[in-house]
Amino acid sequence: MAISKQPVSSFHPGYGCVIMLAAMAIFGGIVFWAGYSLLTQNREIDQFTVAEPAAWPTDAPAAASVEAFQGRLTAFSRAARDGKSAELTLSVADLNTLVALAPDLGNGTYQGMVRFTGTDPEKQTLLADISLPLNTLKFWEGKKRYLVGTAHFHVEELENGPDLRIVEIEVPGKTVPAGFVDTQQVWTWLTPFRTDPVIDATLAAVRSVRVTESGVSLSTTATSP
Repeated sequence: MAISKQPVSSFHPGYGCVIMLAAMAIFGGIVFWAGYSLLTQNREIDQFTVAEPAAWPTDAPAAASVEAFQGRLTAFSRAARDGKSAELTLSVADLNTLVALAPDLGNGTYQGMVRFTGTDPEKQTLLADISLPLNTLKFWEGKKRYLVGTAHFHVEELENGPDLRIVEIEVPGKTVPAGFVDTQQVWTWLTPFRTDPVIDATLAAVRSVRVTESGVSLSTTATSP
C-alpha cells in the first residue's frame, strides 16, 4: 500500500519572506555592531596615542661591547650544555644592548620602540619607555599612530626559555583601558631573538629567572617549587 503525504495547511509565500527578512535583519545587525565596535575602539585608541613617535638615542653599541656581551652569553649556554651550574646577570644597559641586537622581522627594529629604564623586583617586571607604532583605521594610507609611555614587561619562564609580555602600560595624563593592555599580552617579545643562534642557545639554557634591583638574573638551575 503506497503512502502519500497530504498537506495539513495551506501554502503561504509570506512565510518565506518573513524568514528572509529575519535573516537579513540578523546579518545587518551583526555588520552594524562590528562596524560600531571598530569605530568605538578606534576612537578609544586615539585618546591615548599620538601622531609622532618618541625620540631617544638609537646609536648602535660599539662592536667591542657587543662582542664582549655575546661572549658572556656563549659562556653561559656552554656551561649549561656541559651540565654545569651558571648564572648570568644582565643590567639595564645589557638589556638595551640586547634590544639593539634584535633583528627586523618586517615590523621594524626594537631600538625605536623600546628602551629599558629600570626594574620592579616586587612585581618581577622590567620597566621601559615605549613608542609602539599602531595602525590607524585607514590602514591603507600607510600612516601610524604611536603609543608613547611606560610599559611593564613581565618575565615569564617557559619550556623553551624565558620571554617577556607587556602586562601594564602607563601614559602620562591618559588612561589606557585594561582591555587594550590585555591584547598586548598576546605578543611575546623575545621571539625575534630566536633567529640568533647565540641568543637562542642562551635562552634555551635558562631554567630560572629573577628580576633584581639592577636587572635580571638568569640561572641554569631550576628554582625549587
